[in-house]
Amino acid sequence: MARRPTQRRLSRSPGVSTTAEGRTSARQTRKWKGKPMKSTFYRSLLLSAAIILPAQALAQTAPANPPADDTIDAIVVTSARATQRSSIETKRTASVIVDGIVNDEIGALPDNSVGDTLERITGVTADRFKGNANELSVRGLGPALSFSTFNGREVSTAGPDRSVAFQQFPSELVNGVLVYKSQQADFLDGGIAGVIELKSIRPIDYGKRRIQMEVRGAYLPKDDDIRGHNGLGYRGNVSYTDSFDTKFGAMGVSLGYQRLDQATPEDYYITNSAFVPCTTYAAAPGTSTANCSNATTAPTGSTVGPRYFATSSRTFQSKVTDEKREALMGTFQWKPTSNLDISLDGQYSTRKSGEYRNQLSITEGLRGIQPLIVGGQSNDFSDGALMKYSGNSNLEIQVEDRQRNEKYIGGGGNVTWTPTDRLTISGDLSYSQSHRTELQKATNMRSKARVAYTLDATTDEVPSVAFTGFDIADPSNFLFGTPVSNSNYARYRQVTDRFDKIGAVRGDVTYELEGSFFQSIKFGGRLSDHRRTQDANNNSDLAIPVAYDGRTPTQLVADANANCRVPFSTSNFMDGKTNVKSWALFDNDCLFKTYTGKDSFALPTNAPGPEDSNIRERISTAYVMTNFRTQLGDTPVSGNAGVRYVRTRVLSKGFRGEVTVTPSIGGAAATVVRTPGTPLQEIEGTGGYEYFLPSANVAFDLTDVVKLRLAAYKALSRSGIEDFNVGITPVADTTATTVQGVLANSTTGNPNLKPIRGWNLDASLEFYVNRDTSFAIATYYKWLKGASFDAQEPRETSIVANGGLVTFNAVAPANDPETRELYGVEFSGNHAFTYLPGFLSGFGVQGSFAITEANFEIPDPSTVSPYTDAANLNGLSKYTGSGSVYWENDKLSLRASYRYRSSYFKPNSSTNRNAKGSGYLNLSASYDLTKQVQLKLQALNVTSTRDVMYKTGEDSITEVSDNGPQIYFGVRLRF
Repeated sequence: MARRPTQRRLSRSPGVSTTAEGRTSARQTRKWKGKPMKSTFYRSLLLSAAIILPAQALAQTAPANPPADDTIDAIVVTSARATQRSSIETKRTASVIVDGIVNDEIGALPDNSVGDTLERITGVTADRFKGNANELSVRGLGPALSFSTFNGREVSTAGPDRSVAFQQFPSELVNGVLVYKSQQADFLDGGIAGVIELKSIRPIDYGKRRIQMEVRGAYLPKDDDIRGHNGLGYRGNVSYTDSFDTKFGAMGVSLGYQRLDQATPEDYYITNSAFVPCTTYAAAPGTSTANCSNATTAPTGSTVGPRYFATSSRTFQSKVTDEKREALMGTFQWKPTSNLDISLDGQYSTRKSGEYRNQLSITEGLRGIQPLIVGGQSNDFSDGALMKYSGNSNLEIQVEDRQRNEKYIGGGGNVTWTPTDRLTISGDLSYSQSHRTELQKATNMRSKARVAYTLDATTDEVPSVAFTGFDIADPSNFLFGTPVSNSNYARYRQVTDRFDKIGAVRGDVTYELEGSFFQSIKFGGRLSDHRRTQDANNNSDLAIPVAYDGRTPTQLVADANANCRVPFSTSNFMDGKTNVKSWALFDNDCLFKTYTGKDSFALPTNAPGPEDSNIRERISTAYVMTNFRTQLGDTPVSGNAGVRYVRTRVLSKGFRGEVTVTPSIGGAAATVVRTPGTPLQEIEGTGGYEYFLPSANVAFDLTDVVKLRLAAYKALSRSGIEDFNVGITPVADTTATTVQGVLANSTTGNPNLKPIRGWNLDASLEFYVNRDTSFAIATYYKWLKGASFDAQEPRETSIVANGGLVTFNAVAPANDPETRELYGVEFSGNHAFTYLPGFLSGFGVQGSFAITEANFEIPDPSTVSPYTDAANLNGLSKYTGSGSVYWENDKLSLRASYRYRSSYFKPNSSTNRNAKGSGYLNLSASYDLTKQVQLKLQALNVTSTRDVMYKTGEDSITEVSDNGPQIYFGVRLRF
């Protein structure tokens, strides 16, 4: 077998121009003709633009040398400058509005996860999970409204909706990411915000042998604070790529393996998810037995004052964590003849994460409140924020183990045949599956009696608390006398068992035309079968210890308190910014076994519930599009136009149980409970829809430097798939006097939910001054209809109640009938100072800035609604930006990157929740000892920025997550 000579070209993506061998693509733009900057004025102008138009880290991209005529050749990305040039070229030659980072080298992406890489692209923002970018929003539309693919195929997910957890794809084994911001007819449907594509290497196109090994050590200062830990971990990867000429044709193979073993440390403060309005001020906060209320007349023992917002619990949480990930990716490519290309690829990843949660909880946060400082009362705190108050409460030590396991398997086969110079036929078969399980084991200890305290949140986001006559670090203070329900519980639960799988087949035909205007016509179709099952809440709980071995529950609790004590887990909780630095701690396994006499409980088997889902979604699509090229005077014009037809059918299976309903009589509260000894019944629901999605993209080459792109298209994003669940969860309306009325608060899903649909207009003015300098201004407007984020409606269903079948209206998700609007503008730029003398020529900058507006109105679902503004769209930050400054020579590369996003809505149960705006600074360096050996150093989140959530106002803090910085150091060997 002879090795193939180097033949490197960008692998094919729908919106990025490529060519088949010996042919010219109708979608390609002209050869690079930008000229180097010469005049001082020109230099100054562009330098100002690079600074003023915060330039996009637009993708430390990667394909391309300056293209020769109609072929896009790929640059070997070995430095920040080569990456910058590649990003410029990818954007310039695309047929749609796109930003991306594409490398022809596995492992060239400089981030620890694909999510971190994507966050550097203009208009892309991320939620953060355990210190890393996780679910992504594109152009202000929430994570569920983007559509993600791997090698052009839909990706399954183990999360509750359709958003992909990008942490399952290690950046070391992915060689490119693209974000398509406008759409064309041959794109997969489902991403009204944008289509995110991850790419793996194609070994024959890469055209050379390469073996790479990389090992990086990790140092996590916050994990180093954990007793018995040293803060160290590692991540390593190895990859092999090669191609050969054989008697059976050209063959290529690419294999990559990655392993990660490190902690994901976190200090955490959280409140109950619900906030309530209160106006009562307790006269004796240390002994009052009443909860605060929203009264107009003062109850006994209280006065009435300015309104404030309170919550029923406040919890300080220290975590001991571990995380292990493995990933394997591979591609086999075979070209038996020059006109036949066959490829097989697969991806496999596992993730095992553990958390040992150690919590001190104020469990009765509404009891006896005497406000001392309320926001908006002669201070600058947000209106109604309860910044300082006194009260009394039971205190609990709550310990919990959580183990989450995830597995992803994906892959497929693709055949592309070019029987003539004009005709190309391709077929693709794919499969993707994700599986997540989560197991919870939890126990607690309660204080002997209620404790008076004063909480002060005026100096830090994490409050300080003064407890009156009570030492929270003394375990003997947490010995409740005679156990009552949940004073000393033992819980063993399978919280989640979710399985998601997608199978699909696709075919495409392209025919090149000879006409002077229409260059080609393309048509095709796709069939997919998406199945989701969710087995939730398999619980085995013990609310109070049960006597065994001659010991009473009281004796068991006393034994547990005496024998299960352990030292506190961390030496620097919340970096010492609260006086709650440590508290009594007990071993969870010891408490559980002492309470129950067992190490664990058997989980229920064959125990379906109304939360369980069994959903099948089948999608059929067909499309036709044409590519065109012409001249308007001296201006070359190119683009495409087409239409996509989408047909979706949904079958949902769920469960309902027989209930006993007691209506309200004489003012007594109505109730609804499961009827003991009756089986659950399986029920079904169906739904479906059909839409046509037209699209058009036009590019004007105004000059050799300036390009104008316009796009108009209709797109859709599907509702969360678990919203289709038809199971019925009974919830009583306690004031109702009829059976149907009592059941009216019960909840169910809606398999007939329609997707959110939107008409979109996009424009992008792009300046490609030379291969090191570009900047762009893009704007967009979206008219969106059918959102189901917060809309609800009565949905007719039935349940067996009091022995008979009762038809009633349950609460179900619905489509918003209003048309909403979203619009924005994006600025991006890249510039390298190659024209400066000596040392200064090594500098370069990249940056981006985006402004987004929308008129969604999501009212607060809790009792604070009359006193707070409605929320905007999930994940929408009005301002986002990123910037990078780098310096490099032939051996050394240094980079500083900063990312910022303003506050945004991030819903959870009950009261609306928002994330505070925040910025993150990352530093990196690499040094080439030889051509084969490179040293690497990274420092992430060097300023130790926290993730902070609030409700009702920015000073009503509900959640603080402190992960601290992360430092990575290592070596890469490449042969």
